[in-house]
Amino acid sequence: MTKTSSSEIWLVLDSRQFGGIETHVLQLAHGLIQYQQTVKVWLICAYSPASPLCAKLEQLGIHYAFLGQGHSSALVELIAQIKQYQPDVVHAHGYRASLLTKMAKLRTRCTQISTYHAGETPHGKVRMYDWLDRYSAFISDRSIAVSLGIKAKIPSHSCYFDNFIDCQNVPFNHGQRIAFVGRLSEEKAPERFCRLAQAFPNELFDIFGEGPLEKVVQDLAPGNTTCHGYQPNMNASWPTLSVLVICSHFEGLPMVALEAMARGIVVIAFPVGELPRLINDGVNGWIADSEPILAKKLADWLALSDDAKSAIRVNAANTILQHHSQSAIIPKMITFYRNSGLHLASQIEN
Repeated sequence: MTKTSSSEIWLVLDSRQFGGIETHVLQLAHGLIQYQQTVKVWLICAYSPASPLCAKLEQLGIHYAFLGQGHSSALVELIAQIKQYQPDVVHAHGYRASLLTKMAKLRTRCTQISTYHAGETPHGKVRMYDWLDRYSAFISDRSIAVSLGIKAKIPSHSCYFDNFIDCQNVPFNHGQRIAFVGRLSEEKAPERFCRLAQAFPNELFDIFGEGPLEKVVQDLAPGNTTCHGYQPNMNASWPTLSVLVICSHFEGLPMVALEAMARGIVVIAFPVGELPRLINDGVNGWIADSEPILAKKLADWLALSDDAKSAIRVNAANTILQHHSQSAIIPKMITFYRNSGLHLASQIEN
């Protein structure tokens, strides 16, 4: 088959809702385009209703397409597309995309990279797929982990990359409310947040998210807590928040922490994943290793003067700008692609 000139980076994922992986892919695609790379996002399936990622890609003018209406046809289509267009790299995100693109690599010899996002050990059938994905990492040309804990679970060589966001158009503003933002599932431990809200009856708390523990959360949430459900877009809600609480059992480096800190919203988090590296306790946020300490840290924050709070907010925003912005990470990612044997045009000096 005749090659159609492409010189593209393909980002592949399976998406129904908008979560951490979708946020990461959106930021990566946008950042690469800012550095004059040609990017295409491939979604494995076209779901109904459409993934919220589609509208966000369209808003940013990022080219995307679907591989099929179901997983069985997606592999055949991906192989055909790779053979025709021969992209520079096929970069997968999430276990479904990773397994699919590895199989395509075996058929086409394309350059394939997988990024591993999940810090928790899943249950049921997903646990088997997760194990297979990690133990087939040797098939990939390169593997990336978004936390050192995730890296340690990959049995073959992998590289660690920090998560990042685009800080250019992120406003530095905040309100007075205390929030949980994430999936209402066992690994995120939303019940801890409900108990925290019970301990501070004079403060206002918000829960943004849906999931299998939704009924449990609604039963536990006290009267000072509002359950908002799934939010496809948090832009209208961020300015109302003062504190983001991350009380998970497992994390990598959650995008929601970066989003909050860039806005000057203080994060109080359990020491999971890369959060202890992101947060310097008492300087740009707070780390708590138990529920009683979590309550104490929140009380300490609430007792601070306005000037002291402002200093911590500025430190939080500067941390993201300096270490977790597109301008900090994308040049490293392009160098990583180049070191994988790719020939990419960029604004970066050799």
